[in-house]
Amino acid sequence: GASSRGYLPPTLLIAAVGLGGGATQLEGEAQAGAFFGGGALVLTALLIWLRQRLRRPSLAQPQALSLVGLAARNARRYPSRTLLSVALAAVASFLIIALSAFRLAPTEQGTGGYDLIATSDQPLHFDLNTSDGREELGFQSKANKSLAGIEIASFRIQGGEDASCLNLYQTAQPEIVGVPPSFGEKGATTPTFGWSASASLQSSAHTNWAVLQVDLGNDDAGQPIVPMVLDKNTAAYSLHLGGIGSQLTIEDGYGQPVTLEIVGLLSNSVLQGKVMIGEAHFLRLFPDTSGHQLFLIRKDSSEVAIDQLSTLLETQLEDYGFDAVSAEEQLAGFLAVQNTYLSTFQSLGALGLLLGTLGLAIAQLRSILQRRGEIALLRSSGFRRSRLAELVLGENAVLLIAGLGIGTVAALVAVLPHYFLQAAGTPWKTLLVLLAAVVVAGLLAGWLAVRAAVKAPIVPSLRGD
Repeated sequence: GASSRGYLPPTLLIAAVGLGGGATQLEGEAQAGAFFGGGALVLTALLIWLRQRLRRPSLAQPQALSLVGLAARNARRYPSRTLLSVALAAVASFLIIALSAFRLAPTEQGTGGYDLIATSDQPLHFDLNTSDGREELGFQSKANKSLAGIEIASFRIQGGEDASCLNLYQTAQPEIVGVPPSFGEKGATTPTFGWSASASLQSSAHTNWAVLQVDLGNDDAGQPIVPMVLDKNTAAYSLHLGGIGSQLTIEDGYGQPVTLEIVGLLSNSVLQGKVMIGEAHFLRLFPDTSGHQLFLIRKDSSEVAIDQLSTLLETQLEDYGFDAVSAEEQLAGFLAVQNTYLSTFQSLGALGLLLGTLGLAIAQLRSILQRRGEIALLRSSGFRRSRLAELVLGENAVLLIAGLGIGTVAALVAVLPHYFLQAAGTPWKTLLVLLAAVVVAGLLAGWLAVRAAVKAPIVPSLRGD
């Protein structure tokens, strides 16, 4: 009955709170999806509450009747039409704003806490982390000392096809990276990469990167299975692999097949597109590959600015084809692929909302035609055309603002928690521009209804009434 339906909005709100609380224990798209679901429940609750309010009989007499109050009371004359108009604006604005919860922004977990990521065309055979190594590579005394507080993680690389999201084609032989056993050890240089999933370890004293040292046994050909770590997007979209335990077959340096098995997945990392295995396995599979060609660089205690550090390394190592870029910018380039898709859907949603305002104008025109006798009576009673125009425009504005308000409130429930957890890159300015455009378009649509209302001849309308 009606009493049981009255409990529905509070029940949905409680469910939204529970879903939001559970979302704090999730990560990535799962967390964004949970917050989105919570916002959808709030949207549903508000629309049901509005429907109940519109259908409730009003027995109270108004103390004063302003044009705004009259416009609001007129919205209750046709509850179904009013609810449809409000719901159209609410759902569209909710989708436009709530989709921002899925937008991604570079984070420290994505860059691992490193400032620069660099590659070299020629392998470096000396350690950039040590003064002696830099001296062997041609660094002069002053440049050598300026790098004293820099931390550099160096990796071996076996070239292959690009397996990042920037490559539209499936990769058969991806780039292989040899990760040294010291990478990820507890200490000042411990990377802070975020993990989507990782195989369990016997000792909790190890970090996630220690999974590259686990023994996975042999494959069907009797060869050792090599543990590998991937970015989850590389695994899912480029290599079409599943989660932990999925296997990939590549060719080693001798052209023989080798089985790799996923033991860890990074979450939206700057290492997207790379297949990472332990250095010991790398040297066994690719013995002809020498030196290091991939570098993660952290400024740490050095007083050198990031841009100066990049320029210094590229200048000193120019003969090696050394190229250093901002880790945050490179990660933003990877994330831009997903964000571009979201921007496309938001633009389509905004277009749909703009078209929906035309539907609102049509609904208002129909309402005017049904009430032409009433409006003619008001004009004959002394109401000026400008006052009637304000009345009709006010009715349109009440419905539009109510819809946008409900949709925005529900969307903020989805976006704000994700935003404060620093997992979303919400384009607030763009969203405000879109909503402002919708308001302007809605008022213009209402103006069309106003013109039809105030230009209708009085006498025929009164006779028709």
